[in-house]
Amino acid sequence: MSPCIISSQVGMARGLAAPTHAFSVARVAKNSFAVFGLHQTRAIQSRRSSLKPTIASAATVGAATGGVQGDMLEPSTANNPIVRIVALAATVAAAAYSTSFLPAAAVGFVHMLAFGMWFGTLGWTSFIFGIVAFRNLPRQTFGKLQAKLFPKYFTVSAAAPALLLATLHFLTNGAPPTKEMTLLGISLGASLMNLFFTEPAATKVMFQRYEMENQAAAIRDEAQIKILAKQFGKWHGISSLLNLIVLICAVGHAYYLGGLLA
Repeated sequence: MSPCIISSQVGMARGLAAPTHAFSVARVAKNSFAVFGLHQTRAIQSRRSSLKPTIASAATVGAATGGVQGDMLEPSTANNPIVRIVALAATVAAAAYSTSFLPAAAVGFVHMLAFGMWFGTLGWTSFIFGIVAFRNLPRQTFGKLQAKLFPKYFTVSAAAPALLLATLHFLTNGAPPTKEMTLLGISLGASLMNLFFTEPAATKVMFQRYEMENQAAAIRDEAQIKILAKQFGKWHGISSLLNLIVLICAVGHAYYLGGLLA
């Protein structure tokens, strides 16, 4: 065979092989990008799941480790309730000693202390703690936590305005502003309603619903669960409205106190 024919055949072979080789490289590159994308997607999903720990996952870990229990840390002296009470009492005594002690000043101090605790508790629970806990805890865990918190919350919400009414009556020589007495009286009534009627009713329905939800699917009564959910929504709505009324009254009294300082 002549050299020309051989070179021609070699050239044809190279011409046919070139597109095939390019196609193979493209396929490998495509597959590589696909695998890389899959790994990236899985990594992102893993990262997202790791950023959302829940009580349920903590419970799973606890079960796997044999339910390890123990104190989170050794309580420090500053966290001792008795030490805190003594420190606060010493502060009040020092402040009273450094100034002329007057009954009105002491009552005014109690009034401001009660208002600060009242307003701070309302604001923290309504706008910070409640929202954060609701968004980060499983629904039933959140409900059980609130069932423990709300009796104490509504106790503070009722005790504070009662103390404010008494101290305001003393500070104004028995002639307190009618508007302020009305605001504090409304907040006291709304808090007592929540403490003794609305919250216990809502909590009772909530636990009835949880009990039915935790039953096996074969015996679970979905229709009854929906009825309980509506009942809970009714009581929860009433409680939220009463709490909003208390918050409005607290803001109104804050404006009154601010006017005294102006």
